[in-house]
Amino acid sequence: MFFKEAFNQLNEAKFQLEHERFNMAINRSYYTVFYAARALLAKKGFFPKKHIGTLHKFSLEYVKNDNFDINIYSIFSNLMEDRNDADYDILINFDEEEAEEAVTNAELFLDECSRFI
Repeated sequence: MFFKEAFNQLNEAKFQLEHERFNMAINRSYYTVFYAARALLAKKGFFPKKHIGTLHKFSLEYVKNDNFDINIYSIFSNLMEDRNDADYDILINFDEEEAEEAVTNAELFLDECSRFI
């Protein structure tokens, strides 16, 4: 369920990028990663209630214990920060290059998660 939603969010991120809605592409890229992480945590029976709890528990269960690539894991926290900026800071407008990078990074994170499904 969560993993399917991650792919839905990735498709939405690409759509937003294509339509030059760069802040929304950042937002949907983050949710791609968030739902992919939730899918793996659910597989182990964990259902954190908050976004930061998901980030932390994912770090413990997959980065520390299961050799999830630490460099790819950093995408999660970076996109979390960017999503907060995109959603809540009216003065921040991401550009096309930043949005493309977010979508690419979301795909990388999803690919790494696929190794654990």
